[in-house]
Amino acid sequence: MRLLADAHISREMIAYLDELGHDVVHVAAVSPRMSDSAVLKFAATEGRIVLTADKDFGELCFRRLISCAGVVLLRLSAPTETERCGVFRRLWPLVEENAFGHFHVITDTAVRRSPLPAVEE
Repeated sequence: MRLLADAHISREMIAYLDELGHDVVHVAAVSPRMSDSAVLKFAATEGRIVLTADKDFGELCFRRLISCAGVVLLRLSAPTETERCGVFRRLWPLVEENAFGHFHVITDTAVRRSPLPAVEE
């Protein structure tokens, strides 16, 4: 799977996804000051799922109807990055099989999935 990791995604999470064989690009490697809407547009052109901790992506996908391949929003409250990564590793398989065309929210205990709205281009 091709992923675009937003600014606040840890190196530990990216390393885990790399270990699984995913193609992960960090947004800082593309453009460190890219706006959220530009992140979505870039990911769409590259066929990448956006991995983010920024709640603004829900607004962009569902209200502003910016097209994208998929979004995974992390809403993890564990106090350390190691603990957050542990939750992520446990729940990632629930996202991995159907990331395209969906907006996933990973919380400390579950994954919520919503289909992305159809967007006319």
